[in-house]
Amino acid sequence: MVAPNSEAPSNPRIATVANETPSAAEARHSGDLYIRTSWVDAALALSELEKGNIEGGRSSLWIRAWLQEQLFVLGCFLQGDAGKVLFVAVLVLSTFCVGLKSAQIHSRVDQLWVQEGGRLEEELKYTAEALGEVESSTHQLIIQTAKDPDASVLHAGALLEHLKVVHAATRVSVRMFDNDWHLKQLCYSPSIPDFEAYHIEKIFDGIIPCAIITPLDCFWEGSKLLGPDQQIFAPPGLQHKLRWTHLNPLEVLEEVRNMKFQFPLSTMEAYMKRAGITSAYMKKPCLDPTDPECPDSAPNKKSGQIPDVPAELSHGCYGFAAAYMHWPEQLIVGGATRNATSALRSARALQTVVQLMGEREMYEYWADEYRVHHINWNQEKAAAILDAWQRKFAAEVRRKMASSDDSVSSSYSFYPFSTSTLNDILGKFSELSLKNIILGYMFMLIYVALTLMQWRDPVRSQAGVGIAGVLLLSISVAAGLGFCALLGIPFNASSTQIVPFLALGLGVQDMFLLTHTYVEQAGDVPREERTGLVLRKSGLSVLLASLCNVLAFLAAALLPIPALRVFCLQAAILLLFNLGSMLLVFPAMISLDLRRRSAARADLLCCLLPESPLPSRAKKIADRSKTRPGKTDKNWKDATRQPLDPDVAEVQAKNKSCCLSLSLTKWAKNTYAPFIMRPSVKVTSMLALIAVIIASIWGATKVKDGLDLTDIVPENTDEYEFLYRQEKYFGFYSMYAVTKGDFEYPTNQKLLYEYHDQFVRIPNIIKNDNGGLTKFWLSLFRDWLLELQDAFDKEIKSGCITQEYWCKNASDEAILGYKLMVQTGHVDNPIDKSLVDPKNGHRLVKDGIINPKAFYNYLSAWATNDALAYGASQANLKPQPKRWTHLPTDVDLKIPKSSPLTYTQLPFYLSGLSDTENIKNLIMQVRELCLKFEAKGLSNFPSGIPFLFWEQYLYLRTSLLLALTCALAAAFVAVMVLLLNFWAAVLVTFALATLVLQLLGVMAILGVKLSAVPAVLLVLAIGRGVHFTVHLCLGFVTAIGCRRRRASLALESALAPVVHGALAAALAASMLAASEFGFVARLFLRLLLALVLLGLVDGLLFFPIVLAILGPAAEVRPLEYPERLSTPSPKSSPIHTRKSSSTSNNDKSSRNNKPPPRSSAPSLTTITEEPSWHSSAPSVQSSMQSIVVQPEVVVETTTYNASDSTSGRSTPTSKSPHTGAITTKVTATANIKVEVVTPSDRKSRRSYHYYDRRRDRDDDRDWDRDRDRDRDRDRERDRDRERSRERDRRDRYREERDHRASPRENGRDSGHESDSSRH
Repeated sequence: MVAPNSEAPSNPRIATVANETPSAAEARHSGDLYIRTSWVDAALALSELEKGNIEGGRSSLWIRAWLQEQLFVLGCFLQGDAGKVLFVAVLVLSTFCVGLKSAQIHSRVDQLWVQEGGRLEEELKYTAEALGEVESSTHQLIIQTAKDPDASVLHAGALLEHLKVVHAATRVSVRMFDNDWHLKQLCYSPSIPDFEAYHIEKIFDGIIPCAIITPLDCFWEGSKLLGPDQQIFAPPGLQHKLRWTHLNPLEVLEEVRNMKFQFPLSTMEAYMKRAGITSAYMKKPCLDPTDPECPDSAPNKKSGQIPDVPAELSHGCYGFAAAYMHWPEQLIVGGATRNATSALRSARALQTVVQLMGEREMYEYWADEYRVHHINWNQEKAAAILDAWQRKFAAEVRRKMASSDDSVSSSYSFYPFSTSTLNDILGKFSELSLKNIILGYMFMLIYVALTLMQWRDPVRSQAGVGIAGVLLLSISVAAGLGFCALLGIPFNASSTQIVPFLALGLGVQDMFLLTHTYVEQAGDVPREERTGLVLRKSGLSVLLASLCNVLAFLAAALLPIPALRVFCLQAAILLLFNLGSMLLVFPAMISLDLRRRSAARADLLCCLLPESPLPSRAKKIADRSKTRPGKTDKNWKDATRQPLDPDVAEVQAKNKSCCLSLSLTKWAKNTYAPFIMRPSVKVTSMLALIAVIIASIWGATKVKDGLDLTDIVPENTDEYEFLYRQEKYFGFYSMYAVTKGDFEYPTNQKLLYEYHDQFVRIPNIIKNDNGGLTKFWLSLFRDWLLELQDAFDKEIKSGCITQEYWCKNASDEAILGYKLMVQTGHVDNPIDKSLVDPKNGHRLVKDGIINPKAFYNYLSAWATNDALAYGASQANLKPQPKRWTHLPTDVDLKIPKSSPLTYTQLPFYLSGLSDTENIKNLIMQVRELCLKFEAKGLSNFPSGIPFLFWEQYLYLRTSLLLALTCALAAAFVAVMVLLLNFWAAVLVTFALATLVLQLLGVMAILGVKLSAVPAVLLVLAIGRGVHFTVHLCLGFVTAIGCRRRRASLALESALAPVVHGALAAALAASMLAASEFGFVARLFLRLLLALVLLGLVDGLLFFPIVLAILGPAAEVRPLEYPERLSTPSPKSSPIHTRKSSSTSNNDKSSRNNKPPPRSSAPSLTTITEEPSWHSSAPSVQSSMQSIVVQPEVVVETTTYNASDSTSGRSTPTSKSPHTGAITTKVTATANIKVEVVTPSDRKSRRSYHYYDRRRDRDDDRDWDRDRDRDRDRDRERDRDRERSRERDRRDRYREERDHRASPRENGRDSGHESDSSRH
């Protein structure tokens, strides 16, 4: 047994004292251990449940007790090895950061928004396999508008300014790889037929211009863009006529005929006839009739009148080959207004498109040319040349606009644009903005430091811990992104613009929760256990919120949209890294800060300011020293204060002035919680919540789909201005209807014609002048064969062609027709001349159907000998048809057979697509048509920019709904598993769904359209909402009392960290305002701030009131007191060896026999205070045992005389008893009945007594340390006494020696010396 003046038990499950005042008892009963038992110590709640003192869920308490035990052990381990943990953590995180070097950034549309495993991805993959690249060509565009928004550009002056700018831009060149590259080497040019003479091919190659779609083609000035700029080696007399400003193809052809050159005139005539090449630009009106170069054949040359520009531009313009070069009006004129006859009256914009080759097409075009043989020509170099030329093109346009030397009018604006520029913009938009991230994290550091700083008490300040936590989160985010890169997860705009701030905001909220718990620790908590107690109390909240977020994001990662999937996977991984940092590394930082506080050093300047003892520390040491045996009981310290008890901590610090004047926790307890718990506030809030939900549902139905290209382009740039005007005035796109393999083209030509004709029903497809569709490759192929059939029929009737031969005067077309007629289509027997006989009825085209047997033989001849029509058809046939050039002198009749087709294109032009809804309707109509013919056996699909950019919106809402459902289900499961409370999980899920609905309503108010990026933010809303609701729900379930009381307690514990976390997240998100992309500020920033605001309102106003009205039952429901736990009894005292009085003064036994631990001391008042034990359940009583103990307490008091008590304490180190000692012995005997409860199993006993065993071990260590300190102090005092005695002896010896040296003095002082000796 222990002496009465020893310290009372400090069991964490409460011990009381006999002399406790009513105010102290009230303060103790209002502590967290009494009113939030399962949150502080679930093992205690479980033990009370086993005793029958409370009601509750055994499973949930057991799970929480086990988790709290593990977290407590983890915290104690981290505190003991804090330095090692930090070193290993920094090493591991730094290693993962290296993975950022292998990060891949996806910026293409097909990489971001094309559904994985969907039909569009399969179509793009099929196209890439067939063509080698998704885009087979690129475009360089210029838009001209008047600076006056109401002015029209349909007049000669505007078109002449347009000519100046376009002419200057198309004349730029770049020097790369030892070559000069002009537009002619890069552009797409119409194909020409193969000629036998090489010099003729070179002449035509120089004359045939680039394909430039421009409104200038309606006038003679359009010829100035075509060149040629280089000299053409042509026969004398023709050179000056081979420039398009003077070129009349029919006249030149007639002059060549008269010169009697060796030239295939008939082939050329047929070529020009099919292409519609006649007088070219010679008979078109001149914008400036006074131009000296304006030809006399121009209709307004003689009159000198300015042409009627709107009338000329109506119904579009034609290039030099009118049959294949028709530029629709919607492509070259924008913002048009019309009169009653649908003729143009005015327009706001003009557009010119320069068609360039794609990188692969350019590579293949130049692969066999001499100029690239020495530079290791490849596709990457072709792409670099195209990119450089397009950049210089745009720079030249800007230079012309900025230059004052050129005569470009200042009344107009020109905006260049290219596909490479768009790729650059998307790539730049996806890049990581280090400036914004650094600014955001710096502001976060400042905010955390100011929030956790305590200016009046630098020792108790936590700014250093907060700064270290933010730096730890920064490293964790970088390490998480590096880990994602190592896993091969690509980065995109959402990864670089949202994820870093998301991870920081969520991590900071967890950090505030831990620091909030750390600062509320009571002063008597053993230092070795403080980190463990922090994790035991708040670690479960951090774990629950993080797991809910991770599971929600992983569930949403099931979405097939790459942008959403990548975002969710990266967010989940980063939250796992944050969770590890908060539970494994940040507690080690808290442990190091605990050492600083124990050393009484100032925060942030702990290495500069010396140690300065604080009153609180002195008081703690004094109180602790007073509890040792042998001290008076008047200074006994109340050990009933519980760890992490805010009320007790407040009592301890109420006479101090080291805290900030504003405390969110006190405000929540004293002001906010009572206010919102008023009945009137509850009713008003519930009505407001219902109104908000109804308004949000209505707003969700009003949110439109769409993401304009102008949203992802920096404002105040030429690219933004171009896209804005292109969307506003034109809305023009091109598309292709692609037919695939597994289709027998020769025998299913009717189905292909029917398929093409059905597109006339699509309203957005541009029709020709007759209201029909332009011809596609099969119809052009058929027309060519019909012309050859007609020529053959004429020659065979005239006798120039027979079954066996043809005459020299037969035409080239008739001879080619003969060669085609004899084709059988069989490889073993390719030629059959009997087919030429008209009696057989054999025709190249019969009833509109090309001869199926020789279809692929004819295709080889058409693709080579009618190259202009083949190129203009944009068929892009794959495999490419075999080349076979027709020569009239060639008597070999065999024509190679091309391979069966696996890929063909049917081109269409689209207009009026300036709105997402219109584009969606177009996509649905086209898809429906394609599915209709898919059922008929024609494998087909549409292709083009509208389908690539906007098809995501067909299934975006469905996919988003699925993602949100999965995320909500994951959050429900996580709460259900960790809390084992169905109704709590339902309420949390309802709150998260409400937050998502409210964010949709805010999107409708702000005019934000739904796209993949806002969809990411909607999924993010669930992650943010978890932090606003889960902490409150956990505090509500673990509190004791009625719903109103538990809601108030939950607010009191969670309001401060939730508010600080939300403000920190809002501060981090505000850095997005510095982005050069207006889209980021308009969408990301506004929605993130709205999300934080909505989360605060829902989590701190609506959700607590819902809990107070409909909240789940408490986990712990006491049977005796409705609002607190009954005082639990301590564990039974262990048996200690009683000290005998005979050995009490023995030095060896007094040092080897330790006093009993504090936790083992029983309390009589505790036992008599528990009447509920006798009324417990039989199952519990069966495990109880009643023991009657008659302890005998012996108190010995020994009084010494004054000479031996000068030190103020007894000297047990004396070797002999003092004769003057008076000993008084008092003996007392008491009857005590003790009821012992044995846990049901070994694991429960181990969990139940874990804390007590650790406290016993730590108390023993403390007593050993105190004993060793006292022993060392006694030894030092003994050594001081010995040194003093030695000095006295030396002094006396010196004096005696001096006396012996003087006889007179010796004789005189002999009596005194003897007296001294006697004395």
